[in-house]
Amino acid sequence: MPTSTERSVQLNFIQRLKDSLPPSRSFVDELADILNVSPDSAYRRIRGETALSLDEVALLCAHFRIAPDLQPPGASGNTVTFSYHLLSDNALSFEQYLTNIANDMKRIKGATKSEIIFAAEDVPIFHHFQFPLLSAFKLFYWSRSILNTPHLDGAKFTPELVSENLLAQVRAIYDIYLEIPSIEIWSEDTLNSTVKQVEYYWESGLFASKDDALNVLNDVEMMMAGIEKQAAHSTKFQGDVPPANSQQNYTLYCSELMIGNNCILVRLGNNSVSYISYNTFNSMTTTNPAFNDETDRWLRNLIRKSIPISGVSEKQRFRFFRMMNDKIVKMREKISAE
Repeated sequence: MPTSTERSVQLNFIQRLKDSLPPSRSFVDELADILNVSPDSAYRRIRGETALSLDEVALLCAHFRIAPDLQPPGASGNTVTFSYHLLSDNALSFEQYLTNIANDMKRIKGATKSEIIFAAEDVPIFHHFQFPLLSAFKLFYWSRSILNTPHLDGAKFTPELVSENLLAQVRAIYDIYLEIPSIEIWSEDTLNSTVKQVEYYWESGLFASKDDALNVLNDVEMMMAGIEKQAAHSTKFQGDVPPANSQQNYTLYCSELMIGNNCILVRLGNNSVSYISYNTFNSMTTTNPAFNDETDRWLRNLIRKSIPISGVSEKQRFRFFRMMNDKIVKMREKISAE
């Protein structure tokens, strides 16, 4: 029998697993399948009567994609365990990377009382994925300029170089994102990286044609127009107006403070997950309660010092998006003149 402390740690770990599973799926059946034990044995582990072995903890962490963080509830410490997906320069790795994002989004969508809070140094990647050409440009940029994918060495951007499979994957991610309640905190610099990427490719001769560069900017402009409409209705939707049965699930803030990095806090029932960006577009994740509480405090403080630009904040919203669109217009004028 586990000691009282061991049982407390195990029950806390089991609860984190439960909260990451959609309510429609049986947790005991899931546990029994993963560990290859009977339902009765799974129940004993769930109740803390049978101790989980280290191998079983490793299997469960790998399946549910969470870090162990096996500390007693309320324990203090300055060690945090993160997990991440190692992204390499081959196509299969990139497909797996997108599959992991899709699986995370499905898990968030399926959880009770789920929510995404996103401090956005750059435009959240989900927004780009609504537009095939902009998606293709982002995928090409990441593959060629960040991962140094060998088969793209010396290639210039044209949408035909990006596989339909990857484009379908990112579109599916966007469709899931639309259904998850989200709070986003932007700054006046949030759009800069996307515009700068277009500028860099144009000045480096990495667009196959001027039309490709201008058409990517057209998609960026449409993306921003769509986000402005979503902010006006406080709802994520596609098209010009939200459906009649849509719920308010989108809140947008403008921060006058420098955000510094892309940071995401996801709420899954009573638990949470932090995603911290690194290496341009990848992220490390942790379910460590103390770290997530600190992340939550930082985000809430950022929100308190930010200006709401969704819902009824029409004047502030107009000024913010006009400033964003001016960046696109200047870049289009620069490319058109050359």
